[in-house]
Amino acid sequence: MQSLDGSGIGSPSATQYVAAANEFQRKVPENMQNAILELIQNCKDKDVEIPELLGSKFLEALDSTRRQQAKSIMPFSVRVAADREDVKQHLSDSPLIREFHELVQRLQMKTPDLSLRIKDGYFKVIEHHDKSETKKDGKQRIETVYNGAPIQSLWKKLYRIATCTTKSATQTIERYPIKNVNLFFQQGKTYLVLGAPRSGKSTLLRLIAGILSNDKDHEVGGSVTINKLNPQSEGVVWSNFVGYIDQIDRLHPYLTVKETCEFAWNCRTGGTHKTPLMGDGPEIQAEIEKMDKEQTTIIAVLQAMGLTRVRDTFVGDQETVRGVSGGEKKRVTVSEMSVGGYPIMCMDEISTGLDAATTYDICKLLQEVNALRNHVKIVSLLQPPPETFSLFDELILLSGGQIIYSGPVQDVVPYFESLGYQLPERMDPADWLQAIPTKDGLQYLSNAAAETSKEEASLETQKHLTSEEFHTKFYESELGRQILEKVSKTFEPTENNAKLATEAVIKMMGQRFRNSSWDSLKLLSYRECLIWWRDKAGIKTRIAQDLIMGIIAGTVFWQQSDNSTSVLGILFQAMFFISVGAILKVPPQYAVRGILYKQQDANFFPTWSYVVGRSLSTIPPSVIDGLLFGTIVYWFVGLAWNDGASFGNYIMFVLITTMASIGIGLLFSIYSAITRDRAQGQAMISVTIVILVLFSGFTVQPSVIPKYWIWVYWINIFAWAYRGLTVNEYMSGKYDFESQVPGLTQGELVLTQLGFVDRNGQAYGFEWAGYSLLFSLLICLVSVVSASIFLNKVRFATGKSLANDSIEQEEDKNVEVKEVKTELPFQPVNLTFKDMHYTVTSSIGKEKIELLKGIDGVIAAGKMTALMGSSGAGKTTLMDVLSLRKSSGEITGEVQLNGHPQEELTFRRCTGYVEQFDVQSAQLTIRETCEFSAKLRLESSDPAVTDLSMSRFIDQTLEMLELTPIQDFLVGSDDSGGLSFEQRKRLSIAVELVANPSIIFLDEPTSGLDARAASIVCRGLKRIALSGRSICATIHQPSISIFNSFDTLLLLKRGGEVVFYGDLGENSKNLISYLQQYEATPLIQPGENPATWMLTTIGAGSAGGETFDYAGAYKSSELHLQALEKIDEIVKTSGKENAITFPSKYATSRYVQMLTVMKRTWKIYWRSPSYNRTRVITSAFLSLLIGSVYVSDRVPTSEPAMNSRVTTIYVSFLMMAILGMNTVLPFFEVERNMYYRHKASLMYDTPAISSAYTLAELPFLIGTGLLYTTIFYFMIGFEVDATKFFLYYLFMFLPMALFTYTGQMLVSVCPNAQIAQGFGGLISACTGLFTGVLIRPADIPNFWIFMYWLLPGQYVLESLLVTQYDGDDTPIVASPGTAFWNYLGCGTAAATTTCIGTAEEWVYATFDGNFVIENVPKNLAYLIGMIVLTRILTVFGLGYLNYRST
Repeated sequence: MQSLDGSGIGSPSATQYVAAANEFQRKVPENMQNAILELIQNCKDKDVEIPELLGSKFLEALDSTRRQQAKSIMPFSVRVAADREDVKQHLSDSPLIREFHELVQRLQMKTPDLSLRIKDGYFKVIEHHDKSETKKDGKQRIETVYNGAPIQSLWKKLYRIATCTTKSATQTIERYPIKNVNLFFQQGKTYLVLGAPRSGKSTLLRLIAGILSNDKDHEVGGSVTINKLNPQSEGVVWSNFVGYIDQIDRLHPYLTVKETCEFAWNCRTGGTHKTPLMGDGPEIQAEIEKMDKEQTTIIAVLQAMGLTRVRDTFVGDQETVRGVSGGEKKRVTVSEMSVGGYPIMCMDEISTGLDAATTYDICKLLQEVNALRNHVKIVSLLQPPPETFSLFDELILLSGGQIIYSGPVQDVVPYFESLGYQLPERMDPADWLQAIPTKDGLQYLSNAAAETSKEEASLETQKHLTSEEFHTKFYESELGRQILEKVSKTFEPTENNAKLATEAVIKMMGQRFRNSSWDSLKLLSYRECLIWWRDKAGIKTRIAQDLIMGIIAGTVFWQQSDNSTSVLGILFQAMFFISVGAILKVPPQYAVRGILYKQQDANFFPTWSYVVGRSLSTIPPSVIDGLLFGTIVYWFVGLAWNDGASFGNYIMFVLITTMASIGIGLLFSIYSAITRDRAQGQAMISVTIVILVLFSGFTVQPSVIPKYWIWVYWINIFAWAYRGLTVNEYMSGKYDFESQVPGLTQGELVLTQLGFVDRNGQAYGFEWAGYSLLFSLLICLVSVVSASIFLNKVRFATGKSLANDSIEQEEDKNVEVKEVKTELPFQPVNLTFKDMHYTVTSSIGKEKIELLKGIDGVIAAGKMTALMGSSGAGKTTLMDVLSLRKSSGEITGEVQLNGHPQEELTFRRCTGYVEQFDVQSAQLTIRETCEFSAKLRLESSDPAVTDLSMSRFIDQTLEMLELTPIQDFLVGSDDSGGLSFEQRKRLSIAVELVANPSIIFLDEPTSGLDARAASIVCRGLKRIALSGRSICATIHQPSISIFNSFDTLLLLKRGGEVVFYGDLGENSKNLISYLQQYEATPLIQPGENPATWMLTTIGAGSAGGETFDYAGAYKSSELHLQALEKIDEIVKTSGKENAITFPSKYATSRYVQMLTVMKRTWKIYWRSPSYNRTRVITSAFLSLLIGSVYVSDRVPTSEPAMNSRVTTIYVSFLMMAILGMNTVLPFFEVERNMYYRHKASLMYDTPAISSAYTLAELPFLIGTGLLYTTIFYFMIGFEVDATKFFLYYLFMFLPMALFTYTGQMLVSVCPNAQIAQGFGGLISACTGLFTGVLIRPADIPNFWIFMYWLLPGQYVLESLLVTQYDGDDTPIVASPGTAFWNYLGCGTAAATTTCIGTAEEWVYATFDGNFVIENVPKNLAYLIGMIVLTRILTVFGLGYLNYRST
């Protein structure tokens, strides 16, 4: 059962087929062929039905020309049958198929008999809605920071109690994505699943694959069986029978195409082609070994999918890693699962992003291999052209979650015609079928039925059926009754299956994972380490951090091993730096979580092996931390290695820091399994770091920790590591000399003062260093087990749609397109481009790759121009080059607007650009998004632009794109739910259109849309073009009607060369006549989609196959000369009157920009509970946690108690600041990327966004700081004084604001949030180091004293301490030998003497007299100045840097 799809089957070129067919048909005399053709015509004229079998025989006897004529007048069922016969002929003639067939025979491969039945299947979703979430006007109630917060929920409960309201405001709604499903799938057939959006296609496939959720809010019902087995059968692993390909591409960007398929193959097959269903013997074994060595399946699949050319290219992503094109990525997704060897394969919308020819080739390949291997393929497609539609054996049509047809493809049109519906000429059958169950289906009623409907309207006779009625009528039909009969029958075991039911086969099908645990672990470890190694930017960033921080810390504490305060400080700093660095390991885990879910469902490997492999990949960066940072710090500081110590103490130091780095990183990785998104994870990690640091034994000494928190100290990996480092140093033998306390060595004294003693009061021995290693290992094991469990038990699926069909009551639009009069004036533009070349450097080498080779053409005003070609032909590249969206590579050629040279600022003002996967702000509504674009892009100096005209223009645009009914709904996101993919497409177009551009570029506006949605989009584009604008769109799989709606075509072949440029003509006659003038071109067949035909002709499919140089022919053609003449004519007629000019760089004043951006930003912040509510709750929790340590001991009496309070204050402000910085990074990265798009359109300048995000943060910073201070201030026991409280609050607020704005600054100047977080960790570590706690100011070397004055830590700490302890006469008992002891004049007193001073004196003495109340105004000025500096740097980063992957 190996590689059902990966046989390496390719298709002969169309030219070869035509030649072979004509050779066969020459055997039939021409006069007989003419007679057959005449007979067919007479039958049509006299309305005589030709039997399907007879019609197929007639067509077989005709040559290609007569066959074309005959098919045009044959019934649909005969045409489909003829097409299927053509495919069968292909199958028998293909040498590659014959080769595969021979391979099957040599291997003696056997196939079990199987059939798939679904009986009364359904999927129920239970939704819980708060009635208050829907406004009275029916509009969506938008979630904000307040509504839905815990405090509001509490208020609602209290209100219900107070008002004696017992009835819950929650409403339960049951929804059925699919129901009443009865289907029978027969072996050896391919099934096409069609339906409008939300009709249940994906749910049906997931039901078959057994991957639907089944919990308290989701119920899977009915039965799904293969033979007698079901997903719950004992000893059966369902994923061994059924594979599932998701419609979303979830791939590792740092793996190459071949590595992706190779990993999948190794996981699904165990790394061998051998299965129990093959024969035995030395020859077979040798054949298998050869196949394994040559990776036959992988190479064959890559060849069949047309991926051989990019096999060694990174898959890439849209943001940071350059890789294959969008269409090629979809093919990688299909290939990844096709190597797995599934008897039944469910493929969900696999054609998204693929050109029509490639889709045809892939579906044809599936049909061919399926026929040979006798398996089942179930494929859902969105817009299959007729030739692809005809490839399938059977069709399943859904509407409203119910089956309305299931049967042979050739019978579907006659079936619906029997219900009174008529297929219009030159309309794709798939488009027609998907439209019938919708309200558009009324227009397809046959004339007789329509008239009857009108006449009998008074009798309430409904001729246009509902989904329920379609469903009922189908199962009442002969086809439906046959299905019900089949699914009701009990499966009878076959003789073939009895023979094949060997112990080995049963074991294979019941084996969840094909690899042993050890092999799975090796596979995952290799992959995860490879991914880590290829993230060069991340590795370089971490190495730089280690070196910089190691050198800084090492030189600050240079050779201070004799100073115990400094030694303890650097040991704590080492652990703190490692802990902050461990945060960097978590964000990438969120990005790949969807990939894990997919591979879990497919049983690629046990989850624990993934977690262990991922954990092993964290060892190299942890070793780098330990060796680089640890080594520098150890030898620079002069830690123990001589005078009784040994080199082994250095080894122990590196081991402890390395193990702690691994353990803390794995501990944090648990959060990527249990939190929904990165913002929540960052908050939980920040809380965890505070707990680790607070109860480390350094911040609060063990003797001061309350009994109710001491358990945290003993399960704290930070505390164990810090204790281990301290014991390793002071019990090394270097400090065995006697101390000033009789009976204790200096090492024992230090440990005793820290509280590192046993129950008998004896200092810990060196063995505790070893215990720390064991504890770190224990944390690693617990973390791995926990992450494995949570990743198995917890899953975060994508959110529900906020706008669905029940809400979007779109008006029925007339397909006749009429010109819409534009209310706002614009200048029409003819864009010409001549001899365009674009060259880049390869991502896997240094060689130059020319992606565009001398492209010429015109994008004319008032016309729709289509850019077409195979995936990777350069369509999007050309459009990006023309629209000035490329920031890398070398571009040459001439681009002109109305004959004037392209000027960047003017061009950006007059154009709109709709990206393929354009992302709008999730927190705004559709109308708000359009209003924002209009307000900032419509020329304010134009008298025609007023608030009223702008509003009407937006209304007109929304109406044109049929968005008016849902204009007040949030855009939403994949996580929270929102608009459907198709609605987002229309919104992206609307956003550009309301800017009143002269030219609109659109990258694949119909990809991922069903036929009706694509029709809506294209009707809107046609209206736009008729208003005089220029439309340029890349397009992959247009239906006949959509393709014919374009006026001009620019066709590219692989390699970036032009094959055709010119007007299409009516029904594409210009294109057809041009290509058919060449003998190598096959004649287009009746009803064939010209778009698919032309792509297949030029070899654009997955297998290529071009035998004629169409690009070379075009260069020397009359058509090319006409294009050049047209360009020259536009250039010659240029003048000042048609020059594109604007009075200023931006359309609005800076004041309008700042005000508009500020309003938008505030809405985004207020509607971002995940970001803002999380940090508010986190702040409250941290203040309660830290304050609880001192709630039972509010008044300090000793120097250790004062030390603990100062260290706690230091940790609290530092961690609150770091929390603000870490949480803002991913949030601001999204907005930064949004700004890049806005900047490309010259919507507003950089100060506008910088000031907006400065002001938007302030309310939340003020509120969060006040909440934290209020709780913490009174719990720790500070004086109840309004002035002191305000000053403490002020100096808590300022560092939080400074670090939050620093986070925004770092995102502005760094490529991504992950790298920004790395540098943020460096800033945080340095700030913590130079605050005056870890090393007192007097001990900082003169070389580094500037860092003490440069970084904000000491200014904040000084202000927090002196504002609270100024004038505080609380008595404090000094500890012998400290600075406070000496300050009080007790330096010569005995250690047993009690020496007492005040809290104010303690602060003054401990910080060498530098912390005084007079410095507070200067500190305030400094902090405000630093905040201003971060905003200036943010403006610079946003204005001059652009990290978009172009």
